[in-house]
Amino acid sequence: MNETNIIMSETNAKKIKKNADGIGSNADEIKMDRKEAENNLKSNIILIGMPSSGKSTIGKSLAEKLNADFIDTDNLLRESQKKELREIVIKYGHEYFLKVQEEEILKLEVENSVIATGGSVVYSENIMNHLRNMGYIVYLQIQIDELMKRINSERRFAKKKDQSFEELYNERVPLYEKYADFIVNCTNKNIDAIVDAIINGIAGMTKF
Repeated sequence: MNETNIIMSETNAKKIKKNADGIGSNADEIKMDRKEAENNLKSNIILIGMPSSGKSTIGKSLAEKLNADFIDTDNLLRESQKKELREIVIKYGHEYFLKVQEEEILKLEVENSVIATGGSVVYSENIMNHLRNMGYIVYLQIQIDELMKRINSERRFAKKKDQSFEELYNERVPLYEKYADFIVNCTNKNIDAIVDAIINGIAGMTKF
């Protein structure tokens, strides 16, 4: 079985007595961690990361395994603005997009949910404080080379004018690392491996 690395954030690593370094060595251990994570959900798991890092796909699978609800904050924006995200950015600009994104996420009050966020949420300290109060923040880390293969050339991001994708990546990565309770290395990992790594990480954080 391939090992998926869990990298604890510096702040939370001091609090955690059990290390959740990857997937359990056997099926019984994974099942135990999954059950414990389900029972100790606090009470949400929030996924952050770059566009095309798999937050929605992984979030849906994770929610199903934990018997939790799934929320995609990009869909909240689509519903409130009656437009696709790229239309919002093109028509109103980067700053407006960030403003309405913050307004929608700050309204969010849920329990027992897996929440997939837009890549730009880390620009708002208000959003990140709100999400941290709601649950555990997990950064889905993926190398830029793999992201570049997944990105649609027509996709629009909440970024500064003329900013390259590489510049956007380098700007956001320190913010993801800053706000994450722990980091899951997703490069060259399948969905099941990533989901089990997240479950093991949450289980580790609830064992004091």
